Amino acid sequence: MVRILILTGTCGSGKTTVSKLLSVGIGWRRISEDELWKKYYGNNRGAFGSDEHRIKRQHIHKLVFEEILSIYKESIFIVIDATVHESPPEAYNEYSELFKNYKIEWRLCILKPRLEIAIMRDSQRKDWIAGSERVEKLYKKFTGKVFSKEWFIDNSDETPEQTMKRIYELYAT
Repeated sequence: MVRILILTGTCGSGKTTVSKLLSVGIGWRRISEDELWKKYYGNNRGAFGSDEHRIKRQHIHKLVFEEILSIYKESIFIVIDATVHESPPEAYNEYSELFKNYKIEWRLCILKPRLEIAIMRDSQRKDWIAGSERVEKLYKKFTGKVFSKEWFIDNSDETPEQTMKRIYELYAT
């Protein structure tokens, strides 16, 4: 049976780094929403919360799901490096519906380092920077009110390798 982990969090939380480590270090198949967004839409995602953004997000989820269906018989573990959307949990409800139809087991893991750590990590990125204002805005959306508290991992004081190991122990054993 295939198991899917949707790994998410704000900018600077470490989701891309950790998902790459799960892929390279342990052999999980990795699917990146960010890479699909860039491939199909560049930097034009549409205004968050708009119909344009919602339609594009649904297209990205369809592409992710098509990729899952093409590999899930050969892969036991798949990690989806999921972008943070302006209106959680809509994006995750879409995945839930898709997975339910195929009886695919999945979990959500939210990396949530302390705010100052996320801002620092974001500022040190080489490819693009969201900026402290954006990181803080997204950070506030991830609370125990919308998502179950057990889905959160505070990886403030961990190396990416330590976070990867903890995720592996939580979700693969």
